[in-house]
Amino acid sequence: MRNLRLLRTGGCRFAAAPGAPQCFCLSAEPDRVLVGSQHGLLELSPARDSVTREVSLTAEGFMPEDGSGCIVGIEDLPEQECVCVATAAGDILLCNLSTKQVECVGSVDSGLSTMSWSPDQELVLLATGQQTLIMMTRDFEPITEKQIHQEEFGEGKFVALGWGKKETQFHGSEGKQAAKVFPVCSYTFVLLLSQSVGARKVRVWNRELVLQSTSEPISRLEQALSWKPSGSLITSTQEKPNRHDVIFLEKNGLLHGEFTLPFQKGQVKVNELLWNADSTILAIWLEDLKVENSNTNSYVQLWTTGNYHWYLKQSLHFGSLEENQLVSLLWDRENPYRLYVLCQGWHYLSYDWHWTTDHGMGENSQHMSNVAVIDGGKQGDCFAAPGSEEVA
Repeated sequence: MRNLRLLRTGGCRFAAAPGAPQCFCLSAEPDRVLVGSQHGLLELSPARDSVTREVSLTAEGFMPEDGSGCIVGIEDLPEQECVCVATAAGDILLCNLSTKQVECVGSVDSGLSTMSWSPDQELVLLATGQQTLIMMTRDFEPITEKQIHQEEFGEGKFVALGWGKKETQFHGSEGKQAAKVFPVCSYTFVLLLSQSVGARKVRVWNRELVLQSTSEPISRLEQALSWKPSGSLITSTQEKPNRHDVIFLEKNGLLHGEFTLPFQKGQVKVNELLWNADSTILAIWLEDLKVENSNTNSYVQLWTTGNYHWYLKQSLHFGSLEENQLVSLLWDRENPYRLYVLCQGWHYLSYDWHWTTDHGMGENSQHMSNVAVIDGGKQGDCFAAPGSEEVA
């Protein structure tokens, strides 16, 4: 019976920032955001609306000057007093924002599609252009390398394996099957969406990069993938003949529920699914499928669940202007109800939500004690059962 209410919002635009933003993460320092652009690494201060420090990777020769370079991952390493940057060209860099020194600690000839660090920053995972997974220590000493595409089912054949702890995920894409990784908890699980004949599979690895399980091919399974932090469910999206669903799978790939998005089939594309820290809110980043000679509209929807029903509580609309198109979004790690959004025009936004119950005063017997529950654009009433007003 609760709703999500916007408690406060903050926003700024970094007009002096060069290039176009590609990804971002929160710095360990308060009021600092780290953003990777086509030219290098920037440290921003939302409170002061300014670029505080910058490291150029084009001047160092690690990214091309024509702006075609791409940063696929950044991670603040406060104990090492540097920021780790991974580029699509395959370089792993340590950038010191104070001295502006850049050190290349490794390189992968086939390129990198993503990078993710464990929450304790003891391990780092890389997905390469040759469809392999590389695990290294915090000192960038290789531990193991495994092929993503394997014939084996995994150690957990026909068994839903796991210890209730998860850490990383890999997202696939239809073309190059690139993986995307991000941490969740103290143990490592790796998820991959791999293309098969007209379908995709979900694969799960453990912290030692030992394949645990492989799902059956799932028809029309899309690239968005997220693991619910407090449970053992994998969240993804699936296009069905007459609707667009968010689906839930167990670790062995078996379906475990679904709900339907309020759009027609083929109307929107789901770019990302993102659970907040306490698993109470599922953020869905969507955009309209591109219409000829026009930009697409972007949305972020916030969904919650109760009594096995999914409620659309909030919807953020970012319009179709190019500068308002989303680059990335993150939930705060410590405040589970704070959402950060970065747009292409260097707009940085934060939203703080809180739970509330919207009800009538009900001061006396003549007042209606109504409770309003938000569920998207639906309108309905709940009536008392017949005879409920009778007194025995």
